[in-house]
Parts: sequence; structure tokens; C-alpha cells
Amino acid sequence: MVISVWKKINTKFFSPFLQPNTIEMPPKKKKSSVWLGISLLIFLLLCGSVYLVYSTWKTLHKLPYYADQHLSEFEDLKFEHVFRSYIDGILGIDISHYQGKINWKQFDQTLKDRKIEFFVVRATMGDDQDKQFRSNWQALDTMDLARGAYHYYRPNENSTLQATNFINTVKLRKGDFRPILDIEKQSTIQSREKLREGIRNWLQIVEAHYGVKPIIYTGDAFFEHVLEDQGFDDYPLWVANYNPIMRPKSNYWLIWQFSEKGRVKGIGERVDLNLLRGGPKSIANLLILE
Repeated sequence: MVISVWKKINTKFFSPFLQPNTIEMPPKKKKSSVWLGISLLIFLLLCGSVYLVYSTWKTLHKLPYYADQHLSEFEDLKFEHVFRSYIDGILGIDISHYQGKINWKQFDQTLKDRKIEFFVVRATMGDDQDKQFRSNWQALDTMDLARGAYHYYRPNENSTLQATNFINTVKLRKGDFRPILDIEKQSTIQSREKLREGIRNWLQIVEAHYGVKPIIYTGDAFFEHVLEDQGFDDYPLWVANYNPIMRPKSNYWLIWQFSEKGRVKGIGERVDLNLLRGGPKSIANLLILE
């Protein structure tokens, strides 16, 4: 009987304290790192898709609209400064296959209300031919401007073969620019004097063929350190210098390439801008007259 009474007391008073905790706890939240990773991946894929669509659209629409974009304020000011400094300057552009295929139907012969009066294209480089030369040369044949062709000199290749390549590629006529040699780099396999010998050889071969002294195009610093006072001063000089404040260092130059960021309607890439100083008389002296 005592045991029975104890069980009743135990059940009534002590059991609640001795039973395991039965209070329900809220369920733990599941980790969201997996979903975060998936969301990030989806976001990156969407960004990639948008960029791909934009790039494709830009490529397809590049040619008609690229030239309508405004120059940067710096390039605008530089253009104005150069032609204020040389009020008799004549504007010209030069291109190679890097400008791609030109839309000649859209080509605008004016830039900032100034007429483009000469247009020079790359014909050859080393023993190769510029892949856009033929089409560019033929298109310029019917245009009211002076056209010219240049050879990009590779300093590690044979100068005679390079001269022959240019002669076999370019047929100049009355009214075209004299042949032009573009020399910009030092040789990595011969001395500076040997490089000069090769340049002289190219110039002499080409002059003998066309009957006129070629024009030399080069960078301002290259002329100063490699060509100046080395027997090249009698050749008409076309010098590249993109500083709008410092004029080209050499006093011999006739043409100044003052920018590589010109935009011309019909040409999908930026073009080099050039000023020929001295007016119509100077440009006439650079053309083949017979």
C-alpha cells in the first residue's frame, strides 16, 4: 500500500521534472550558399549574353555610325590648334588594311568642315602586299584628291626584295604622290649603319624606277636618332608626332601626322590625320608631274 501511495505522489509532483524536455524547438534554417551560387551563376550568364548581343550589334552597325561619334574634347582642340598654327595647311589621311573595308559610298571627303585633299594607302610591307590595297587604290582612282602609296619597311628583311615588291605592286601615274617609304623600327639583326645602308638602297632603287625622290615617313624620335644628318635630309620628310604643343622637332618636315584618332564617315576604324604645310605649291612639289 505504501508503494502504491508513493507512486501516486511521484506521478503527481515529481514526474514533470524528471521527464525529458518535450518543448518543441523551431526547425533550423537551411544553408542558402548553394542558392546564392546558383543565382550568381545565372547573373553572370545573363551579363555575358547581354555583352555578346551588344558586341554583335556594335560590329554590325559600326561602319555607318562610328564616324558620326564626336571626337574627344582633347582631339577636337588639337585639330583646331594644328590648323591655327598652320593656316595654309592641307588635310590628308592615311590608312592600311587595319581600317578594314571602306564603304566608299558613305565616304565623306570633309572632316570638321575641312576638305580632305590627299589620301595615302599602304601598298606593301616587306615582301607582302596589303590585302586592301587593290580595292582602295582603284576606288581612289576616280576621286578628286591626290592619292599616294607607301611601303612599310621591315628592317630585318632584304631591302632590294622590298623595293622590287613595291615596284611590282604600285603603278603610279601623273598626279599621284611620289612613292613613300615608312621606316619606324630598328633592326634586331644588324647595326644601325647597316640599317641605313638598306634604307638608302631601297630609296635608290625606287627613285631610279619612278624618276623622283621618294618621301620618307618616320617617327620624330626615329628621324632624330637614326636618319638626321646621315644623308637623308634631301628627301621630303613626313614625320609623326602626336603632341599638339611641341611641333615636330625636325625643321625639314613637309607633312605632319599629328593624330592617329581621326574619324571619317565610311571608314569603320580610326585613321591617321596629317597636315601638309605650305599650301597648294607644297603639295604640287610632292606629286608626280610627268
